[in-house]
Amino acid sequence: MSEIRINSIKVRNYRSFGEEQEFTFPNKYYKKPIAVVGYNNSGKTNLMNCILYGVGNKYIQTNTFEKNDLHNLEYANHIRIRIELQGSDFNCPQYWDRASSTNRTTKSITGSYVISTEIDDSELKSVMQPSMFGMNKHYNIFYINFHNIKDEIKTQKTSWGNLNSFLAKHIKSIVDTDASMAAKQEDYENKVELATDKVLENSQLSAFINKIKENYSTNLRNNSCDVKFGLPDYEDIFLQMIFKVGLNGNNANLIPIDHFGDGYVSMFVMAVIQAIAERNGDDKCLFLFEEPESFLHENHQEYFYKTVLCSLAEKGHQVIYTTHSDRMVDIFDTKSVIRIEFDEQSKQTVKKYNNVGEFSHTMPTDDNGKEIISFANFNSYIKSIEPNLNRILFSRKVVLVEGPNDILAYKIAIEKEVEKAKGDKKYAETYLSFLNIAFVVHHGKATAYLLIELCKHFGLDYFVVNDWDFDTDFIAKLSVFPDENTLKQDNLYLKDGTDDRSSNSKGMITTNWKLLNSAGIDKIHFNIPKLEAVLCYQSDDKDSLGILNAVQTLTSYPKTFLPLNLQVFLELDKLIAQTSSIGTPEIGEPEDELPF
Repeated sequence: MSEIRINSIKVRNYRSFGEEQEFTFPNKYYKKPIAVVGYNNSGKTNLMNCILYGVGNKYIQTNTFEKNDLHNLEYANHIRIRIELQGSDFNCPQYWDRASSTNRTTKSITGSYVISTEIDDSELKSVMQPSMFGMNKHYNIFYINFHNIKDEIKTQKTSWGNLNSFLAKHIKSIVDTDASMAAKQEDYENKVELATDKVLENSQLSAFINKIKENYSTNLRNNSCDVKFGLPDYEDIFLQMIFKVGLNGNNANLIPIDHFGDGYVSMFVMAVIQAIAERNGDDKCLFLFEEPESFLHENHQEYFYKTVLCSLAEKGHQVIYTTHSDRMVDIFDTKSVIRIEFDEQSKQTVKKYNNVGEFSHTMPTDDNGKEIISFANFNSYIKSIEPNLNRILFSRKVVLVEGPNDILAYKIAIEKEVEKAKGDKKYAETYLSFLNIAFVVHHGKATAYLLIELCKHFGLDYFVVNDWDFDTDFIAKLSVFPDENTLKQDNLYLKDGTDDRSSNSKGMITTNWKLLNSAGIDKIHFNIPKLEAVLCYQSDDKDSLGILNAVQTLTSYPKTFLPLNLQVFLELDKLIAQTSSIGTPEIGEPEDELPF
């Protein structure tokens, strides 16, 4: 029985990683697969590469890394990857163990391994200390890149004699360790040779082979040589075989699996993974997957997650995978989620969420104190969380708005502002997508702060836009109250001028205070009293066409609708500054009229 797990990994100066980032994985008693999530170019593949180097799947040689692997391509930024592994003992020839000062006949991969680079004689050199040479072969480590799914079912050796696919490595492992097959090897080879000779006897192919032999011998200056045409050596025969599939019960006409599309091949690989897990019942393997949702419809993504990934983890295997799919993330247990981003300011990959402790009590709660991410409040989950989960997990920023008319108004306004600054309509239409900024509708203030807390939980940058629902602006006054009890004892809450406030008015003040308290005054904007008023749309009919016409009619947008802090959040200020600097030549510099 073998067992291997990754406890933690630290990464510094590898490609998009700059400052050291540490990732911790739950212990073996946690039976869930670990998802590494993040938007495109956030650094997920770079993290997976570091794991592969750390477990020896990618072997470290003196020339493993080159300048392109260094952060910002600077030789001063030396790579340092530290991985903490835990594994079972395996038998080995007797050796002297200096640590315990005893002779030992077992070893283990357990321990810390550091991969680093340095400049030696003007060349970039890499090293792993201590060496892992020959150790990881005693453990079951499987890596599958679903982007190259058809390469993962190729079992043939490369021109260098190496095996690249997980399937080829596993088949070889079975053949090498199966005592029953080994006992039949000689009998198999004899029967294959007899069968081959019988088929070739007195055949044109046999005559052709003899002619090759005669000519080859002559070319070698009449050197006596023998030429055989037959099957590969026993060890390679099973790697030359191919899987064939007969669909819909058609056993007569089998088709090689690599003739199918990527979706079919993905399902086949899924079956292979399941078979490996079932065969290795006693072993605890390490499974590393890159974006297994590739080529799968979202329903099959969920099927793969629950049937394969969760099943593997429940059997004690450690499963780590990168994904873009919210169907392959368990939002009810965020211990299983690692979220990373690419920080645009520092230009490096940063860890935004990795909490292996108990489920956080700061998760969104309703007025009764129930966690929103729970089946006890499934109605709220379906209404406000599930439709927006993909945007929250895989966006760089989100703008939380009250309803569909808010999305319509702000998207049109942003598009017009960008087109005004850049003079490019296509760029304006794709501006938000390019910056990976998403709009999320919460359908009411009472649920907005739930989404705010979820954004904070995952370290996602957010901005909130809501109707104030009062004609007067007392936002600054409301924001200073430290808690709800203090608020409810103040005249701001109790009185509306000289009159007592109605219960409805008090409820709206409480909700607005919760939004301010949850979001922070710098991350929220209120339209006073509501969206329609700041757009000078007189009707309260919620008509989207009317709102659209009102937004398009305006040639510029007031700060009461598009405040400076929202412009900064949307990076419109940078865009305007950049356009101004490009469009204004320096004093004394002649204007360039050329089109390039």
